[in-house]
Amino acid sequence: MKLKKQFADFYEEIKIQDESEDLKSKREILEADIRDKFPGEMKSHGIDLKKSDIEIFDQGSYKYHTTIKSKVIDRDVAVMIPLDTEAYSDPRKIKGYLRDALNYVSAREVNVKEPCVNVTYYEKGEEWMHIDLPLYAKHDDEVYLARGREFADKYSWERADPKGLNDDLCGKINGNQQLRRVIRYIKKWKNEKYANSTLDHEIPPSIGLTYLACDCFASASTDEGDDDLTALQQTMANIKNKFILTYESDTLIKADISRCLPVQPYSDVFQTMKDSSDSYGITFYNRLSTAVQYLTDAVNVESEHDAGVYVQKVFGAKFVVPPKQTSSSSTLNKKEHSFG
Repeated sequence: MKLKKQFADFYEEIKIQDESEDLKSKREILEADIRDKFPGEMKSHGIDLKKSDIEIFDQGSYKYHTTIKSKVIDRDVAVMIPLDTEAYSDPRKIKGYLRDALNYVSAREVNVKEPCVNVTYYEKGEEWMHIDLPLYAKHDDEVYLARGREFADKYSWERADPKGLNDDLCGKINGNQQLRRVIRYIKKWKNEKYANSTLDHEIPPSIGLTYLACDCFASASTDEGDDDLTALQQTMANIKNKFILTYESDTLIKADISRCLPVQPYSDVFQTMKDSSDSYGITFYNRLSTAVQYLTDAVNVESEHDAGVYVQKVFGAKFVVPPKQTSSSSTLNKKEHSFG
């Protein structure tokens, strides 16, 4: 089995097991501010909201334990309140009230974004963390997500089931440590290959990659234990094969992939990416294809060093390539293997 130690070391390098003390402190202060200040802001606009009615819970990779290290810490924390969405039909206003309740600390910047209220923290002028606060309203036993930028023409209360989504993904991932590692590897590949991207919609969404990894996961092991190289190669190859390709005169003009949520609103998580430009899907497919080829070469080549070189092309310099084997050690290994 190739690169067992290198993959184990790389995984320890990229994973975030628990939130840092800085993040924990900021999250706890933010949650306290939401409970303490949001009801007063709502009351100033004629809306009754009790502190005890506010529900705050994790969403995303921290909930599923698939978070990886990155330059900017990213966290999703859901805020759910009881609200008559028919009487208060404009979610942009409610998100604005949440923004106004929190936007009083100079060290953080709070903005209304399309799917959430975004709280960004800066240090010496550099962003180091942001916490996204998707805002949900409970009304008539249904849950709705507040969608729409502050001054956007398009906005809505969208049916949602954030807890059902959490349950679904935790059910798929919990208890399968190799799948959890493969998800983190794929997210690291995404971060590496899209490091210079400036538009959110050109980047495959993490929820989409997570679901594709779950759908396409191929476990791999030997007598020595889990074989993460083979599992990753087969899983990414399976994802590649899910694309529907359209050619025109031997030129790829569209690479389409879909993955619908299993809960409300049952939407395709890649739809915004696809609506933005066909080129984004083509880029996604081409970059994925290149990664699959490098991983396939790593699986097939005999030398551990050469296999590591191929894998490093997928992940970048943080994946350590094992040294070349000297002829003397190679001879020694052959002699050792000739016995028994």
